[in-house]
Amino acid sequence: MGKFLLFFNLFIVNIALCQVNDNFSDGNFTQNPAWQADATTNFAVNNGQLQSNSTTANSSFYISTENSLASACSWEFDVNLKFATSGNNYVDVYLISNNANLKSTNLNGYFVRIGDTSDEVSLYKRSGTTSSSLKLIDGRDGSVYSSSNNNFKFRISRGADGLFTLERDSTGTGNNFVAEGTVLDNTFASTVAFGFYVQQSTASFFQKHFFDNILIKTVVPDTTPPSLAKTSVASDGKQLTLDFDEALDALTAKNTGNYLVMPGSIVPMDATVNGSAVVLSLGNQLGTGTYTLNFSGIKDLKGNVASAQTASFTYKRPYLPKYNDIVINEIFPDPSPQIDLPTSEFVELWNRSNEDISLKGFKYKDAASTYIFADDSIKAGEYVILCAMADVSNYLPFGRVIGLGTWPSLNNGSDSLKLLSPSGDLISAVNYQNTWYKDENKKSGGWTLELIDPESFCKPSQNYTASADASGGTPGRVNSTYLSNKTLKPLQLVSVALQDSVTLILTFNRGLDSLQASLPSHYNLNNGIGEPAVVTPIAPNFNLVELSYAEPLGTNKAYSLTVNNLNDCGTAILAEAKKEFIVPGKIEIGDVLISEILFNPKAGGVDIVEIYNVSDKILDFKDLRIATLANNKDSLVSIKAVSSASLFFEPKTYWVLSANPDSVKAQYFTAHPNRFVKLASLPAFADDKGVVVLLNREGKLEQFAYNKNMHFALLKDVEGVSLERVSFIKPTDAAGNFRSATAASGYATPADENSQRTPGFALSNEAVFLPSKSFSPDNDGFEDLLTIHYKFAEAGKVANVSIYDDQGKQVKKLVSNQTLNAHGQWVWDGFTENNRLAKTGIYVFYIEIFELNGRVEKFKKTAVLAPKLN
Repeated sequence: MGKFLLFFNLFIVNIALCQVNDNFSDGNFTQNPAWQADATTNFAVNNGQLQSNSTTANSSFYISTENSLASACSWEFDVNLKFATSGNNYVDVYLISNNANLKSTNLNGYFVRIGDTSDEVSLYKRSGTTSSSLKLIDGRDGSVYSSSNNNFKFRISRGADGLFTLERDSTGTGNNFVAEGTVLDNTFASTVAFGFYVQQSTASFFQKHFFDNILIKTVVPDTTPPSLAKTSVASDGKQLTLDFDEALDALTAKNTGNYLVMPGSIVPMDATVNGSAVVLSLGNQLGTGTYTLNFSGIKDLKGNVASAQTASFTYKRPYLPKYNDIVINEIFPDPSPQIDLPTSEFVELWNRSNEDISLKGFKYKDAASTYIFADDSIKAGEYVILCAMADVSNYLPFGRVIGLGTWPSLNNGSDSLKLLSPSGDLISAVNYQNTWYKDENKKSGGWTLELIDPESFCKPSQNYTASADASGGTPGRVNSTYLSNKTLKPLQLVSVALQDSVTLILTFNRGLDSLQASLPSHYNLNNGIGEPAVVTPIAPNFNLVELSYAEPLGTNKAYSLTVNNLNDCGTAILAEAKKEFIVPGKIEIGDVLISEILFNPKAGGVDIVEIYNVSDKILDFKDLRIATLANNKDSLVSIKAVSSASLFFEPKTYWVLSANPDSVKAQYFTAHPNRFVKLASLPAFADDKGVVVLLNREGKLEQFAYNKNMHFALLKDVEGVSLERVSFIKPTDAAGNFRSATAASGYATPADENSQRTPGFALSNEAVFLPSKSFSPDNDGFEDLLTIHYKFAEAGKVANVSIYDDQGKQVKKLVSNQTLNAHGQWVWDGFTENNRLAKTGIYVFYIEIFELNGRVEKFKKTAVLAPKLN
């Protein structure tokens, strides 16, 4: 019961304080309260609002309701005029009237006019006829500005002392009241009615006046001092606006001595008062930081004085963007054929800074046209899509879009795009080419170009590439290729290759900063050569660099190239790298000799040809060819390149040429498994006889005509047995210079010294001598041959060599009328003239040397053919 009495008492008090309260929610204006009109048809209630309904041109009409509050009260109401006001189209709202008939020619009271020739809101006093009306508060001209929707909420108060205050809220929300002014007038102190008087002209203004939420109530006397509601700083940091909760006394509010800004002890230079708002001019721009405003001595219109108060505010100086703060991040010049993006062009901007940046006054342009931004902005870290105004709806699903009234159209092949600050400073620029796609398919359309790394110092052609996103691009979000240039793998120099006598090709494990890579100072070649004359990074990937030297590099030399301080397009630095390479010597006749041939391989095996680098030069297999002769005639056939790439052949080394090195290694032991060259195929070598030919790029180097009869006569089966060269001094085709590989060696010695190789030329003062006095021709690899060496002052002598047994019987005519070099050797394999193995015993070698002048020298040497020791 107590709660009910409390509610009832509060309800009675509210009724007593409120004279008129109508929101037309009951759907009529005839009761609660009752309104009277000059014609009831001139008004109607629609959708909870009172609406004009007169369709009479050049007419005036009114509606009013009973009210007795004339002072110490306030009037609040909503008005919406859906037309442009004029001198013939306006509304007078009578706050105080001594007559309910607002069309009376003799009326005393106060009214607010909304509209008229100045499109303003003003307070008038009327004493009798309409012509006697006197403007008391002259509102701001043009405040009623809309041609179709002037939606206002009004608040007017009159104190017990007769002081009127007129406020309007142009948003109609009641949250943004602006004071039009105040005036003190006590001419009329009583009233009988409140109402709306409408003046309209043509049919364009019919039924376009709306009224609602009318509240007339008693005002409790104001004894509260003004309080600061909001503090705001102008963008330039030179003005501070204070919004108080009520209108202020202008005299005290203008006194700059009532304000102090800390830190800095800043006293405003000037103060401007407009109702409840005070604008303080600070003179100099504030710095970024938090400030405290101290103020006191300010009065409201009732004379209430604000005690000392403080308020904090923060100011952030506008950021002046620098180059690359905003980047042209993605470009869509060719939308056709469609992948999955709209078929319209766009350019994406990305604000990489930590600051929100105003775009006002910025210029975006290409070579043909320019767009100047209005009040747009781009937040820190934000992506913004730029497109033609007509295409905005296409890209709204992807993120924030700014439509450009002037769209610099993007050329498919190439274009020059720039973003400039209001002062003309370059913020971002790109001269794109469709070659930057690095993909012929994507280059043809439907894919965007994405910026890889805004921090990269590489050429733009290296730093933009085709989008990797399945849709064709990434408008409004992080690029699919963003930082794809970053890797933890070190930047490396992979190889150095000699292209020709003055050119090197360097290969790196990824693309370089091509600008930096083109500087000769980053490369140094030893052997007194130094920097290259010209450096050319090779597009489009720039992982290859061509070094050109002014003079040819010396042949048969090992070189060391040092590379330093190169960068990729990310952050990796190659501080220093060294690569060794060789410039081989030219292969000439006598440099490379045939050393061994396996022409009748084991089952599952393959042919091999072993060659020997007799020279002191480093040779290149790339310069070597192998062939055979057609039907053992002199016509070269089946010419095969030994190697398509450089492969170096060190001096005094044996190498094997084969189509299947693994098969050879599986069937025979080799001490040098890496000295095999795999060919796609060798020339076809028959199992009984054939010819092996070696060639350089210019012609024939040497050839060897093999025959199965060259094998050791006592071997029953020569399948899988190679023929080995005995001497590299004797001519290749010299009789007995190729013999069967020994059984002890496994019948072949691929990539190793031959088992049948004779020692080199021995030192001796004799013209003819035997390094060994005994031999055992059993093909075991140990002293299988007897070697007779000769050494004369000059070549051109002629020799005969005959072999006799200890009975004086000739068993072998070893040499007959042979023209000699200055030095050389003869070899006896222990077989007689009829190709039988000689018996164990002592043998005499009778040597005759003839000179052209007829002089004859004779030599006799003995040796023992010894049996094999078990």
